[in-house]
Amino acid sequence: MNETMLTTLYCIIDDFIKALEKTSGGQKMLQSWMPKRGPKPQLNLSEVLTMNIMRFHFHIFDLKAFARLVQSAYKTYFPKMPNYENFMKATNRSFPFTVLLVQYLLLLNRRMNKSGLHFFDSTALSVCNNWNISTHRVTKGFSSRGKTSKGWFYGFKLHGVCDAFGNLENIRFSTGSVHDSQEAEPLTDGLSGLFVGDAGYLLKQEVFQRLFEKHKRILAASRKNMKRLMTEEQGILFRKRNIIETVWDVLKERYGLEFHLARSITGLFRHYCYSLLSRMIQPFLHPQPSQLPVTSAGLLC
Repeated sequence: MNETMLTTLYCIIDDFIKALEKTSGGQKMLQSWMPKRGPKPQLNLSEVLTMNIMRFHFHIFDLKAFARLVQSAYKTYFPKMPNYENFMKATNRSFPFTVLLVQYLLLLNRRMNKSGLHFFDSTALSVCNNWNISTHRVTKGFSSRGKTSKGWFYGFKLHGVCDAFGNLENIRFSTGSVHDSQEAEPLTDGLSGLFVGDAGYLLKQEVFQRLFEKHKRILAASRKNMKRLMTEEQGILFRKRNIIETVWDVLKERYGLEFHLARSITGLFRHYCYSLLSRMIQPFLHPQPSQLPVTSAGLLC
């Protein structure tokens, strides 16, 4: 990440925090950022968010290793970088703001999709290897076993909707045992148009009817044991369905979405949110007019 990108990232985050300060709900949230006792944090909230997004850009998922990197190579940009323990505490306190920023970026993507075309799918998020399921304790009581086309896993599922450019518009987390069809209706909230998915989104007739009345059409692939005719246009749309599968692959391979080293359920979902945020904010750091949801000025309004 060069100096220009780092400066742009910090400006986006800082202006978002300043806009948050002008709302009553934001002021209450910002009060939770300050520790209840002891000295004031050396880093401000914008710096903590910026550094953690930068961490995922560098593919460094070990917080301690990243703290050492900043202290040695980025001391000029973050002169008040504290020790690892205080940096970890600040990162933990920043978790609610990552959730809010992710939701805000999702809202922007929903508003900028004028085509009415959406692709939805889910991906497995295992929290441990299968041979460690019996001894895993971090997410016990929250996660569950599930099965995908790649086999069994233990953990959670991330369900999502994206546009034709791969910009996420809605996301939902569930346990691993939840079937995709159960999340189809909630995923369409705030959206309308045509939704293309795999055979996991074959819904009951009453659900199809309910969504159709809300101007939401579901186009789901057929199972192997089904005989259905398909138009050429539908075939083209089904072949484009790999757009959201590519989004999942990028999140897992480049942004470390799947994580097995969490020490708490809060730390795990903090990791998920920073991973998603790092991926979603990339269009603002590498602007492409055809894919950018809004200009950076629009984000800061």
